[in-house]
Amino acid sequence: MKRKAAVFHAVSFVLFTHSVYSQDCEMLKVGGADKWLPITYMHPETNQPTGIANDFITFIGSELGIPVKIDLKTPWKRTLAKTRVGKTDLVNALYWTEERASYYQYSAAYFTNESRLFVLKGDEFKFESFEDLKHLTGMASLGASFGDEFDSFANQNQLDIFRGKSKEHSIKMLLAKRVDYFIQDYLDASMYLKQHNLQHKIVALPYPVSTTDVYFGISRLSPCAGLVPQINQLIDHAKKDGTLQHIVDSYIK
Repeated sequence: MKRKAAVFHAVSFVLFTHSVYSQDCEMLKVGGADKWLPITYMHPETNQPTGIANDFITFIGSELGIPVKIDLKTPWKRTLAKTRVGKTDLVNALYWTEERASYYQYSAAYFTNESRLFVLKGDEFKFESFEDLKHLTGMASLGASFGDEFDSFANQNQLDIFRGKSKEHSIKMLLAKRVDYFIQDYLDASMYLKQHNLQHKIVALPYPVSTTDVYFGISRLSPCAGLVPQINQLIDHAKKDGTLQHIVDSYIK
């Protein structure tokens, strides 16, 4: 009985605080990456936003009674810039960095991702620390972050990492042997390689570059910025009641 009362009060609090803090938030304008499997991408058949992040933010908008408009067609760096100045309210999937935290409010984490090095099968090399990358040439997508620890090491040691338009670009460069490796989220790259029958040509090294939580990033200049506590409560409830896991399982099982 006490547990039911606690749940009732928690939900009531969410609804009450939503009415108080989101009077100016008439729509949640969401941006994100368009090829980040299985997090956020365009469905190949319907050409509509899909993925864990988009399903989950749509669920949260429904719980708050706020319509959600998702735009994945704007380029990633422009999406980040628009969110920074409040033209977009929320980035649907984002890693934490100190720089980004200065202009985004981060939600509670709702997913954990692992980034790996991908190499040509037969060209595997020892990778046990970032030091092992100093004399190699790598590739990563433009604007991609792999956590503060790796990003700082790469900058301070001037790692030779080309920045390309997409993971497709990285794969082409690796197949052409113009780079020794590329860095990509493990699930994203693995699913893409399998879809394109490349999993026997390109493999992931076992040691992760980073294990990184995924968050919503809410613009500090957005009229919806006051909803962060309510979004966090809904994330917590969705973790506890299985709603979030159900969404995740629909994509990776």
